[in-house]
Amino acid sequence: MKTPSSTVWCALIPLLMLAPSPASPQDKQGTVKVDSLAVYSKMSTESDVVKTLAQGTVVRILLTVTSEEGNWCGIASQDSSSRIGYVPCSGLDRPKDIPAVADQGGSRLQILIGSSHTPVKTSKRQTHGREDVGLVGPTLAPLPGYSWSSYPKTLVIAIRKGCPYCDASMPFYRQLGEQEKSNVLRAHVLVVMPNDASYGSSLLRKNDVEVQGIFGQELEALNVSGTPTVLLLDSSGRIEREWIGQLTPRGEKEVMNAAE
Repeated sequence: MKTPSSTVWCALIPLLMLAPSPASPQDKQGTVKVDSLAVYSKMSTESDVVKTLAQGTVVRILLTVTSEEGNWCGIASQDSSSRIGYVPCSGLDRPKDIPAVADQGGSRLQILIGSSHTPVKTSKRQTHGREDVGLVGPTLAPLPGYSWSSYPKTLVIAIRKGCPYCDASMPFYRQLGEQEKSNVLRAHVLVVMPNDASYGSSLLRKNDVEVQGIFGQELEALNVSGTPTVLLLDSSGRIEREWIGQLTPRGEKEVMNAAE
């Protein structure tokens, strides 16, 4: 059922005096067709990554927008009307009948969809490690061959083969390894991968990432559903902080500060 047109607001920022582009609300399903799809806080790859979706994930497409960076889809989870963020539409298998809205304000265009009584607010910038995402709090069982109590803190890096955002984050992981060796970090850095030791060791060695690795470990044991994900655990295995997706420089700094 289509949302009434009275529930659609278009805001051009900062050109607030310009008339907004007309938009038709969308409520279509899309399926992630790439191995790993980053969800951005804004319609720009320069904005924060708020979530990473695995291949095969089904989402609701709320709207599509054509901007200077191409076609962007505003998406929500299947069981929610609240927008998660924005993804390049090229990463989704989606119906062909969704019209794109011309972005007259570049990446600053914000299109809000919701009830006239309870309008949806614009997304806030990602505060990496916030505790409302769902991973923070549980205590994880020890991994084979590793005890959380061996260190005051453990910084777990969950990655996997074929994840482009994991590959793009390798320089940051190398930096974390170097900081641990220099005793800058209090936390022990631990890479966990579901892939075999031959591939995992080769990947870390190729990128000069000198950290401990546990391979052949399913990421579900860490409550991780998307990669890359970084978790900060205490000595009991309790998740204190989490960061999902390829991090901005601000997010990387936050990880390092938390691990010091």
